[in-house]
Amino acid sequence: MLSNFSYIILPDFTGDIKANIQSLFNANNKAKTFEHSKAVADMNMKIAGQYGLDLHICGLCGYLHDISAVIARDDMLSYAVENNWHIDEAERRFPVILHQRISKLIAEQDFGITDRQILSAVECHTTLRINPSVYDMALFIADKLAWDLGHPPFYGIVKSALDISLESASLAYMDYIVKNKMILYPHKWFEKSMEFLHNVVNTNRI
Repeated sequence: MLSNFSYIILPDFTGDIKANIQSLFNANNKAKTFEHSKAVADMNMKIAGQYGLDLHICGLCGYLHDISAVIARDDMLSYAVENNWHIDEAERRFPVILHQRISKLIAEQDFGITDRQILSAVECHTTLRINPSVYDMALFIADKLAWDLGHPPFYGIVKSALDISLESASLAYMDYIVKNKMILYPHKWFEKSMEFLHNVVNTNRI
């Protein structure tokens, strides 16, 4: 996947996937993205401990979720168009949203990830998806709590909801950014996931 873009510097990879991720980011002037990825991995492993999830899976999800940051945003859209992807209107207007799907491909093709739980979580960590897995939700939440723009305004709301369930925490974030007009443009995956989670959370309250 990465070899499609001539400007990307590909360092020599070793058998240590975390070190390889850091080398790729550093070689392409994305050290801050690596710091964010590590913070998300750490947060995701805390969530794993809270909910009995696999620490290794959650850690790798965090390290890999933004691996596509080495690709220019316009090139993400060009790649999607050239490969005949279905492109959501949100992705067309804001190509950066495609980074979750591109990251999944890089994780699979360049880092040899075959675990479907990891690939699924990476692929939907920005928008989530309908009927998300526990690993999908864990990474979605971890990415928001370990925000790369400073302390997030929704931190307390989402953290409190996390003590209830992964579904409640995911929905708390979604509700917050919609009500506070922080969403760039409603992606279909986001809308369908939000509707699904409302039904799940409301049913559990009965």
